[in-house]
Amino acid sequence: MSENDRPRATIADVARLAGVSKGTVSHVLNGRVAVSDDLRGRVAAAIAALNYEPAETARSLTSRKRLSEWVDRRPRSWPRLTAIGYVSVDLIAPVGRLPTREERMMAPEIVKAIGGPAANVAAVAAGIGGDFAVAASLITALGADQDSDWAVAELAGRNVEIIQPRERRQGRLDRAIVLVEADGARTIVNEPSRLAEFDVERFVGETAPDGPLWCLHFEGYQVPRQIGVVELARRRGFRLSMQATGLPPEWLAANAERLFAAFDAVILHRENLPTIPGCPTDADAACEWLSARAASAGAAWPAVVIVTLGAEGAFVVERGGAPSRARALDVAVCDRTGAGDALAGAFLALWLNGSPSETALRYACAAGSLATTRLGAQEVRPSADDLVAALSRAAAGSSGAPARAAAS
Repeated sequence: MSENDRPRATIADVARLAGVSKGTVSHVLNGRVAVSDDLRGRVAAAIAALNYEPAETARSLTSRKRLSEWVDRRPRSWPRLTAIGYVSVDLIAPVGRLPTREERMMAPEIVKAIGGPAANVAAVAAGIGGDFAVAASLITALGADQDSDWAVAELAGRNVEIIQPRERRQGRLDRAIVLVEADGARTIVNEPSRLAEFDVERFVGETAPDGPLWCLHFEGYQVPRQIGVVELARRRGFRLSMQATGLPPEWLAANAERLFAAFDAVILHRENLPTIPGCPTDADAACEWLSARAASAGAAWPAVVIVTLGAEGAFVVERGGAPSRARALDVAVCDRTGAGDALAGAFLALWLNGSPSETALRYACAAGSLATTRLGAQEVRPSADDLVAALSRAAAGSSGAPARAAAS
């Protein structure tokens, strides 16, 4: 009998070989009930002997093994970046166009990928490395399901630590449906975040940022409910940043002054400009308006304000300094989903390591551009060397002569 002709092993076979109940095997596989190391070892040995592969559950078991073996060996001297917000399983469907009402549409494939703005920022920042290395982590809401185990293991492999008490894991991982059109435009439907205020408040209250620079980064979805924690974190000595993805327009319109006073780095998108009282909607005029506010507001204004402009790049307004602008790279766009998150992660990695905001923005625009070249928000996590090479190619293409991007 060939290997392919043998009957597929069942959970009952595993239980019989391990000398345990099927319930014990299930507990080992799903991780929701604690079992002894002896029982876990016997079940794992039986699974290996029988080549038992219960689809997602088998991958979940592998994920837990990887997590249990992961050790944070990052130097304590690195700046720390803790992103706060979503991690999700993204179901991505490439389509030529959006379906019309009542239409059934066929996609060539539906891809499962890890996503969520905060998770994307942390993963990109962790991947930069070189002179701009940061110790990245994530405060998020996780489930007790296999997708949660898979996501945590994927992030661990990307050097992103998850900060969440085990007892808070319940339900399943948040999901997002992403429709990506032929030109890279995306339509996203995601579930409400389950991250609670007290999860973040407890972390802030129990953590003393008395070593290397420590930045807490909030995605826009979290800012309205966490703004009180933000102000507590400032008093505790954290550096604070936010990205406007998911920030409700009505909240920004009513709380713009409070937001600008609370954060050290604010990353906005062009579509946020009309909701800021008094801010022009034209990008050039908005840049001048923000520069004037930065000059007059002093310490009650962020150290840097960035506005992303899509294919036109972005501009940064520095408190007390002249604004600067960086262009996006000329790339073949596949999926724009992670561009803003990649820009934010790369900017923070450089900025927290002391790079001038103008340099950080150039690298960040390059990272955001590269992120659009693959399907999935975290599929491109460029290193510092990758960004130098991309900027060098762009400079050579525009001037006709090779050039190397400045590293600081």
